[in-house]
Amino acid sequence: MMSNRLRPAAVLIALVTLDSSLASAQAAKAGVVTTLEGNVNVTRVTLAPQPLKFKDAVFVNDRVTTGAQSIARMLLGGNAVVTVRERSTLTITEVPGKTTIDLDAGKIALAVARDRMKAGESIEVRTANAVAGVRGTVLVAEVARVSAQVGGPPPALVTTFTVLSGQAQGFQRDQTTGAVVGAPVLIGTLQQFRLAGFAVHSVVNVTPAEVAGIVQGLSTRKVPPAKGGDDQVKENALNNGITDASSFTGVAAPAGPSVAPPPVILRAPILPGGSPDFNPPPPTTPKRGTTDTSCISGLARC
Repeated sequence: MMSNRLRPAAVLIALVTLDSSLASAQAAKAGVVTTLEGNVNVTRVTLAPQPLKFKDAVFVNDRVTTGAQSIARMLLGGNAVVTVRERSTLTITEVPGKTTIDLDAGKIALAVARDRMKAGESIEVRTANAVAGVRGTVLVAEVARVSAQVGGPPPALVTTFTVLSGQAQGFQRDQTTGAVVGAPVLIGTLQQFRLAGFAVHSVVNVTPAEVAGIVQGLSTRKVPPAKGGDDQVKENALNNGITDASSFTGVAAPAGPSVAPPPVILRAPILPGGSPDFNPPPPTTPKRGTTDTSCISGLARC
């Protein structure tokens, strides 16, 4: 018979275990792992960091961290694919109609299929000093800390958003309050938004030849087959070909100068209150010598 002295401890352990089980059961599923190489860990609210595996479910508020020479690719909600480069950390959160990827460090590629999103749905990539609203877009986001000189001021947080296909809206974020400030900027295909600390942002054009460097580290060595999975969305994503970002390498630069539309300053801020349902122009057939970025999405057969 259990002594009276041990009974409270046993009850406490049982309650903690039950609470953890209920929390896991109630967590909303955000996506599924479709490709994984190396060491990738996931941290959940009620659990210590644990290895993430191929075909594992990813839940809202999960914090995913990739180690050295590691990479993870996840299908989110059946309408987006996010690739996480080595030494990167992100957290996925959701509110009705909006999914947010908080990028703390490193680099990710995000491909969003506009035709698979419902009216009013949006996806954001958020860093400590910037936010990008995407819809029907292939975007590479990177966070780095750059120091001007040895012994100088603390390293500045540098956020870079590069649009490879479609459009995105980039704007500044106050690092202290987290509030969005200033007017957002429209970032077009083959344009890059860069923000260092809280300095004035810049938007520049990138050439197809520069894309190889931008997507460096986002390619996978292999795509594991999906067999016996009961998640039809996962099967479709894998069968339709999640193509490596290395498809951009070796692309010759166009004969003439790169021509991209100038940055467009939007009249009204997007956040707070959710991203607007902006309508980018319909896709066009790439001209000779340009980069076809459709294959990075992993949501269309290439």
